[in-house]
Amino acid sequence: MNSPFHITTFPDYETLSRKAAEYVYRKISQSIQQSFVLGLPTGSTPVGMYDQLIQMMVANTMLTTFNLDEYYPIKHDDPQSYHYFMTKHFWQPYNHLTKKQFNNSQFNIPDGESANPEKECQRYEELLKKHGQIDLMILGIGTNGHIGFNEPGSQPTSRTRVVTLSEETIKANSRFFSSEADVPKRAITMGLGSILDSKEILVLASGESKRPILQKLQSLSAPTPDIPASWLMNHSKVTFYIDSSARPRQSFRASVCDENLSLIP
Repeated sequence: MNSPFHITTFPDYETLSRKAAEYVYRKISQSIQQSFVLGLPTGSTPVGMYDQLIQMMVANTMLTTFNLDEYYPIKHDDPQSYHYFMTKHFWQPYNHLTKKQFNNSQFNIPDGESANPEKECQRYEELLKKHGQIDLMILGIGTNGHIGFNEPGSQPTSRTRVVTLSEETIKANSRFFSSEADVPKRAITMGLGSILDSKEILVLASGESKRPILQKLQSLSAPTPDIPASWLMNHSKVTFYIDSSARPRQSFRASVCDENLSLIP
């Protein structure tokens, strides 16, 4: 069965990261809007893209970002918080390059320190609506098919909310913590409906651990709550960038990008 998504496979993680950064920067630079709205993920996969993208940014780039999610509860300065992650990998390097001061109105992320997480979800969702559609949403994908922290069973109409993390997600994320017991059990995440409101979506996947879920995705004829990422089939413009280690072994119709970055059908 043909994949319902446009998928391009790159030979390695470095090439994937560079081409993803080029794709994102091209979208930003071609925008005629006063400020481009970019949805951002965390995790190990987008780090290479962030490193490349920062080098491409210019001082007059007008950019507003919204992060997908954040653990709850967690302090901003906790090295495992996504606030800390984004400060290290994107916000501070961006500010250094553009000679700007850190701007909380420009870089947005759910507040893991909020005393009232439900009100924080409402605030974040209202802020999203205030800025209109996200121009480009970048996603990773979990081994169980979660996007953001939308775990299996999430509905396509869901909005920003507090969620309980699955055992599989906790186990997968424990590599960033001292132990599984240290991984927060809850998080604040954009809902699937919030994500699907985006004008365009780019999904990044790297490594052999992502191969099984990509295989499952390509075998589907319709979305299923068991695989949250399958709801992306309801969106009109979704692109997957994956590296060769994540490419399913079975028949997988997709564009392949060689070392010279020419597309091979």
